[in-house]
Amino acid sequence: MTERMGVLSSDGRCLQPSPLAARAMLRPAARRLAAVGIGFAGGWAVLYGALMPFGLGLTLGLAEDCFAPCAAGAALGLLLHGLGALSLRSLCQLCALGAAVAARWLLPQKFVSAALAGCGTLTGMALCFALGSSGADLLLYSAADALLAAAIGFGLRKFAPERPGMGTLLVGAAVAAALGSVRWGWFSPGVLACAAAELALCCRAQKFAALSGSAVLGAALCAADPALAPAAAGLGCATAAAAVLAPGRRVETLAAYAGGCVSGVLCVQPPGNAFGLLFSACGGMAVVCLLPGGWLAPVADTPQSGENTPAPARSAAASTRLEAVAQSLSSLAETVNAVYEGLPRRREGFRWVIDNVHDTLCFNCGRRETCWKQEYTATMAGMEALRPLLEQNGSVETAQLPGELSRCIHPAALCAAAGRSFALYRSRKEARIHSEAMRTALTEQYSAVAEALGVLSEQLGRPGDPEPYKSSRVAEFFTGLGAPPQECAVTLDDLGRTHAAVTLPRTRFTPQELAALAGEVGHICRRTLEVPQVLSCKGMTTLLFSERPALRAVFGAASAAARGEVSGDAVQQFCSPTAAQMILCDGMGTGRPAAVDGNLAAELTARLLKAGFTAELAARLVNVALALKSEDESGATLDLISVDLYTGTARLFKAGAAPGFLVHGGRVRAVGEATLPMGVLGGVNGQSRVVHLTAGDYAVLVSDGLLVDGAGWVAKQVELSAAAGDAPEKLAETLVQTARIRAQKTGRPDDITAAVLRLEKSG
Repeated sequence: MTERMGVLSSDGRCLQPSPLAARAMLRPAARRLAAVGIGFAGGWAVLYGALMPFGLGLTLGLAEDCFAPCAAGAALGLLLHGLGALSLRSLCQLCALGAAVAARWLLPQKFVSAALAGCGTLTGMALCFALGSSGADLLLYSAADALLAAAIGFGLRKFAPERPGMGTLLVGAAVAAALGSVRWGWFSPGVLACAAAELALCCRAQKFAALSGSAVLGAALCAADPALAPAAAGLGCATAAAAVLAPGRRVETLAAYAGGCVSGVLCVQPPGNAFGLLFSACGGMAVVCLLPGGWLAPVADTPQSGENTPAPARSAAASTRLEAVAQSLSSLAETVNAVYEGLPRRREGFRWVIDNVHDTLCFNCGRRETCWKQEYTATMAGMEALRPLLEQNGSVETAQLPGELSRCIHPAALCAAAGRSFALYRSRKEARIHSEAMRTALTEQYSAVAEALGVLSEQLGRPGDPEPYKSSRVAEFFTGLGAPPQECAVTLDDLGRTHAAVTLPRTRFTPQELAALAGEVGHICRRTLEVPQVLSCKGMTTLLFSERPALRAVFGAASAAARGEVSGDAVQQFCSPTAAQMILCDGMGTGRPAAVDGNLAAELTARLLKAGFTAELAARLVNVALALKSEDESGATLDLISVDLYTGTARLFKAGAAPGFLVHGGRVRAVGEATLPMGVLGGVNGQSRVVHLTAGDYAVLVSDGLLVDGAGWVAKQVELSAAAGDAPEKLAETLVQTARIRAQKTGRPDDITAAVLRLEKSG
């Protein structure tokens, strides 16, 4: 049974989101705010003194979450550009924006419908006004706006502005045209913005983006104000000089850009008219000089569509191959089960023992006709009377033969044949049971490993957003240490968390060295990173760096054996790169046999969790291991809690374990219901649950020996200790010592264990 709980606390109050969750929630708001600004620029921009296509075009082309804010910004830009005067052109544009927004709401992802609605409304209204006294100019300009808007919207649909390419150039052109129409004496904000953007791209060694940007932005400046044509030519020359002569070198790039800008401007007009344009261009260069050095560090050019992208391609190929292997293993398990179900069953019972005695002893006896035909009923009754004797002792003595078989002329041989037949029958039955258990274990392993490979395939298919500049910087850092990495990748996941994976030739690191590496790599990535996880395999060492989470876990555990010093309970407490894991396994019984089962289950579960298996998959594999460990019956409970230290999401899994206790907001509650332990059945009858915890909350896992006197006093003690802020180690010791005293009074000793986890804010 799987239960998923909401984000409410145990006392019904709503939990506060973690900082990363808040950041993830603010990101859509930032996108919409940017869409408003871009839309405002599109509504403000006027090309050649008459055309206004950008507002409608951006509304048609931006993503589903941004088109409405963009339309609102475009409407505001249209109104403010005319200083509040509502002209016929503005009225047509506003109606077209409304029609486009309505069409996109009613028919999402349908570009043609939105384009027909917006452009058709713009042209239709212009036609209505043209039939009056407005003349044909309004119709011609509106038709031109409609065609250009449809082209801009189509380009943005094909090339999203979030990625470098045509979409980014179209948005840049709208902003440049809007700023180009604004002049304050000598100063032109459009020239300043274009110069800053082009110079920044040259400093980052993105020469193709800089050259294409200078061409498009220059054309937008000229279209907004023909007087800026010399400035556009000068910026184009400056970009060409900086991109060709000194890409990626900040000082040299700045010098080349300044020289190209001066030469370009002076070549196309008299020197006296160039000072205003050069003043604006110098303002853009000054803005770039004031930017932090990390923002202008060189990066590789973004590959265009169709170019090779080796790392994502390798990840996609590995993901596909893992998925294929997972499907093969899953189908293999299904095939084995299907074949087994289709085979005829051998229903061998005690009748097989009777038949075997007849075939081996009585078939050649002279009294066969009398015993097995004339007196068949009495003979079968006598044979059936042998069954309890054989099941109890495994053999029959002559004196134990029932009266129906007293007429047998070979009583000793009959007893020997019956004993041999029953032993053979029992061995065949045990072999069949063992074979079925092996088949179940094999298919269960195939299925569990197939699901695990499927999870890994999904993770490889979502490698995160790469950060090539940071990856190159981290690789250079390790190369400078004398350990050039085989692979190095810095990525951002869906919540904006930074992860870094560095693969080196087999290397050993001390804890102090790992801490120092985390500090240096974190400084390069401008993030606070945890001490890396070290994975070693086949002569290679991989360091996995993760951003420091918002929470940290403090563990505590205590245990007391029922008799002697060996306890059947086992505890594992550790932190993986993103989660805190706490495991409690209780072996069946007490003493050394129970300790073997409990420690085996806990150790295997911990290893599987560290390898990336989920709790359910780990439980299935551990269940198989316990079932096949030995001929004796083996079993152990599994009590597991995994807490995401970034979001506070806690996942609990219980298989036969005693109820646990969670403290949230100062209140305690018990979680968990009675189920069967692992190793008893062919499958795992587990129970999963998801809750949300915050800093200051406790999670307590206990063995059933601690609840020998009920769970009420445990809940009260946990709540009191949590209110006092006791350390997890102290709380565990208190629970175990109190439970031991109570167990001695009841006279029912059992292994007693308590494992405690407390969440705190990460320092």
